[in-house]
Amino acid sequence: MNLNELFKKQKELDEYIIKQKKLKDQDLLKKKIVALICELYECVNEARFFKYWSEDQKPRTKEFCEICCGVGVYIGDDYSVYDPCFRCNGTGFSEKNPLLEEYVDTLHFALSIANDLGYHEHEYIKTQPRDLNELVIGTTNLATIIPMSRSKEHVSTLINNIIAFGYQLGFTEKDVIEAYYEKNKENHERQENGY
Repeated sequence: MNLNELFKKQKELDEYIIKQKKLKDQDLLKKKIVALICELYECVNEARFFKYWSEDQKPRTKEFCEICCGVGVYIGDDYSVYDPCFRCNGTGFSEKNPLLEEYVDTLHFALSIANDLGYHEHEYIKTQPRDLNELVIGTTNLATIIPMSRSKEHVSTLINNIIAFGYQLGFTEKDVIEAYYEKNKENHERQENGY
């Protein structure tokens, strides 16, 4: 997965946020690490692979339409059923993929951390598929030492792990890049609207 074009886009977004929020000259690395870990675990929660206690371990790749609440039709105030929902065309699901969205949120923070530490391009080193639990624990451990080490080698391994995680979740480079651009656009709009 070649994500090198995304480093620059992430830098532009980060600079915009820093300007909007008046954060110039603040060291945000620890906050970005915490954000990355939070987003990683939100992604893991959507992936559901660790939920050994549940019969339902299928990843959440669809979300109910927010207009019809998954019913697929518009229901009026008097509970009369009308035409198929205009947002989801009667499917009951939005176009969003919650798993992919959370993965891309994780990627945003990984790129942001990399940029902060002067790491602006990455060559993915293909790895053998790993147990997803071990991959998540290893990524988390690695993320927690970056604020102390500030090592480009650690950042490289972090990004490599996140890319490997994406592949193991079934995402293609095209999926990730398209979703990244969509979320990047949304993040810019959020800043413009006082998020």
